[in-house]
Amino acid sequence: MRAQIGPQRWPTVAEAYRILRTNLEALRLEHPLQVSLITPATPGEDAAEVALYLGIAFAEAGRQTLLVDADLARPRLHEAFGVSPSTGLSTLLTGAGGSIDAHLVETGIPGLCLLPAGAPDVNLPPPVPRRFGELLQALRRRAERILIYAPSVHTTSRTLDLAEHSDGVLLIARVRYTHRAHLLQAREALERIHATVLGVILWRG
Repeated sequence: MRAQIGPQRWPTVAEAYRILRTNLEALRLEHPLQVSLITPATPGEDAAEVALYLGIAFAEAGRQTLLVDADLARPRLHEAFGVSPSTGLSTLLTGAGGSIDAHLVETGIPGLCLLPAGAPDVNLPPPVPRRFGELLQALRRRAERILIYAPSVHTTSRTLDLAEHSDGVLLIARVRYTHRAHLLQAREALERIHATVLGVILWRG
């Protein structure tokens, strides 16, 4: 059974994520960072809460923030807010979703919206990279900060497609769990497509 995910732990982790937010804001002096991809280095790792709490940190600072759940096989972020995952990113990528705004969910946290993953295990029509790019261009007009959570690059090539259209990538390494080899391989895969790797988040899980 997977651990519960939700904003209830925020008071105990808030300061760490505020520091991370401040560090990322400082990086904006060197790189445009409207769209950040957050992904674990380890195959099969579930680290969606990192994206959740970083999203709360940006919203708390007054940034209009959009969380995007791009884990189409094992979506989690909708659970944090008790909303249905039945429509969302996968629906929009298949071209059957209609208006983007119809799929954006208010989370109850001021300044924070969610685009759920949508129905899991959808067979997306090609070419997926172009569709990701078009969708992200549209989302850029709707939020100051967009945080995309996606599974490890070792798990699905979709993560690399998203990385190509993001301003930077944050790799997640779980303390005493992530193997150095997985971390290096993930970084190398991202660098091969010329993605900007912003750094590594050490996460206790």
